[in-house]
Amino acid sequence: MTGFFIFAIMKMKSYSFVLGFILLSWLSYGQIDSLEYRNIYTWKINPLDLSLEYAETDTLLEGFQRYNPLLENTITATYLGNLGSPAKSNIYSDRMINNTGFLFSEPYRIYFHHPNQQLYYNTKKRYTLLNYSNAGPKNESEQLLGVLHTQNVTENFNVGIDYDMISSDGRYQEQQVRQNVVKLFSSFHAQRYRAHLDFYLNRNKSQLNGGIDSLNYLGSEEYSNRQNIPVRLSNARNQNLSSGLYLVHEYKLGKSVPLETEPSDSSNLLNPGKLASTNDTLGIKNDTSQVTGSANNPAVLMRQKKTDPENSEDSTGKAKNEQQEMVFKYSGFSVSHEIYYNSDVRKFFDDDLTEPFYSGLDRFIDSTKTHDEVRQMRFANSLSLHYRYKNYFSSRLALYNERMQYQYNIIPDTTFTDTLNSPARDTIVSTNHESTESNNRISLFLKTSLFNDVYFEGYADYYFSGYKKNNVTTNIKFSYPVKDFKIGFEGNYSNLRPGYFITSFSSNHFKWNNNNLKKIEDVNLGLIVQSEKHRLRANVQIGQIRNHVYFDTSASVNQHMESIGILSAAISKKFTLGPIHSSTRFVYQKTTNNSIIALPELNLYQSLYYEKLLHFKSTGGNLLVQIGLDYRYASSFYADSYMPTTGLFYRQFDHKMKDFHRLDLFANFTLKRARFYIQYSYLNSLINESYYFNAPFYPAPEPVFKYGVAWSFYD
Repeated sequence: MTGFFIFAIMKMKSYSFVLGFILLSWLSYGQIDSLEYRNIYTWKINPLDLSLEYAETDTLLEGFQRYNPLLENTITATYLGNLGSPAKSNIYSDRMINNTGFLFSEPYRIYFHHPNQQLYYNTKKRYTLLNYSNAGPKNESEQLLGVLHTQNVTENFNVGIDYDMISSDGRYQEQQVRQNVVKLFSSFHAQRYRAHLDFYLNRNKSQLNGGIDSLNYLGSEEYSNRQNIPVRLSNARNQNLSSGLYLVHEYKLGKSVPLETEPSDSSNLLNPGKLASTNDTLGIKNDTSQVTGSANNPAVLMRQKKTDPENSEDSTGKAKNEQQEMVFKYSGFSVSHEIYYNSDVRKFFDDDLTEPFYSGLDRFIDSTKTHDEVRQMRFANSLSLHYRYKNYFSSRLALYNERMQYQYNIIPDTTFTDTLNSPARDTIVSTNHESTESNNRISLFLKTSLFNDVYFEGYADYYFSGYKKNNVTTNIKFSYPVKDFKIGFEGNYSNLRPGYFITSFSSNHFKWNNNNLKKIEDVNLGLIVQSEKHRLRANVQIGQIRNHVYFDTSASVNQHMESIGILSAAISKKFTLGPIHSSTRFVYQKTTNNSIIALPELNLYQSLYYEKLLHFKSTGGNLLVQIGLDYRYASSFYADSYMPTTGLFYRQFDHKMKDFHRLDLFANFTLKRARFYIQYSYLNSLINESYYFNAPFYPAPEPVFKYGVAWSFYD
């Protein structure tokens, strides 16, 4: 049955709306099975102490219309106007999330899978989740497909596969994107031993058109068909491939602790499991789609409260939460071992360098075509000693070793010069440069919540040998309750040598050898206030960066030797008034040097919708409906531009982005185990006949109709 629906969805390009309507009608005759959800539960691995944190299964209707990865966890982004194209969040704190570790895949971090994001499952039945979204006419279509399947082989051994695809043809010439993400995962639990495995493959193949040739084409009757607008590159192609394996296993030296079926009242603010989000550098929930939720202990599977409709009794008369078994809570000493393997490649091809775009660029290797390739490989091991005490204390001492290999095109007959001080020399002889580095690190982690709900967490690491020698990172989190609120503080400090490809790199059009760059010193202090009762989260963050490294207006590496201050203030709030629901996220951010780090000062996301549960007496079926508006705003600023040949964003001052507005009309539906959405995006552009840009010379899409479905199967 599952295979049939996968095949049907792949063929939905022309008939998907009709098929969706048929499925919707068929499902309306079914009963909602409120017991199915509890057949499965999920968790993530905390990378700091390897504890397991309860996570929600993807069944929520709220925010379902935000299918776009660019908009799911941030307000607005600088990107090339096509889903799957290089992107950079306009919210500074969101940029710091999920670094890929490879300089040339950073513009794809929003789309690519990262091991610390992996969800692990335990399910009583085989579980399959299908997702499909479609937007735009046939010759400009944008499609997303997701297939997740997981099942338990035995009671404590689970395997799964997760596949995501983006297929986007674009609205201009030479803008096609094809992206595939494959994840294979598994987990095993015994009384004293547990293991988790994550293998992944990220691949993005895209055409790069360099942007439209002139902004004057927009609004012209002659170019009413945007496919006819000239672009700056007609033969440039880009490939990014990132694959890896992560294995962590742990052996317990002490006794197991029985399941604690009731959540502790001392749920911590800075690591609250269900409220935790990778969308916040301060460790507190930032995404307005999930500001609220029952607090739970991160190391224990939490049972649903009796007010939860899912917490019903089964045929045996026992509450389902009493049947759940604890599979990953340890107390006492344990040892763990982690293995990391990553292979990253970026390729750029263009067989026609006669286009005007290349007139201002050097040609170091070949004057007629460009075939650039840069690679990075990491193999690492980590050995740790842990001590945990129930839900109240966790500590970890770890030793980490990594072996790094780097490769890129070079010109061996050319003596490199420092690009910060003088230009490079030219030649036509090319080969590959290979380098191997080894780094060793020691780290310490400690967290406790022993003292009347006061929570403390501290982490520090130090590299004592290798390329990264003397690199230091420290993080401290602290929180305590005050009536209905929790007050949190976080401090972060790092002093790091610039990455390898920042100091040494060459290709057909760019090269630098900046071995004298100073270490980057970054300090951040944050204050957070959060209340589950009032569904509120607010934070203020002050940061200072010294010796910031960036790509200047020539798209080459530069370093700003003075300090740059960054102030950020954000608030997220939800409220419900009868059937009316509102979700708001507002971010103010300011830098002391806009010429180096440019940010939109004012940023707003506002979702307002009407929610109604419809009951069909004739069939006994129920349909949950949400109808509303999403609005996004970013104030005017000089956004970074994009350099196709390096695949990186860089500073520019030729094009100032106007105030950005985006208004989307949407409707979400839930029927049994299926969710549907329909959406009309950029409604404001249709009303005002205005043009917006997602990046300099990369216009935002025209108003477009979108729809999608997510369907869960338990069999």
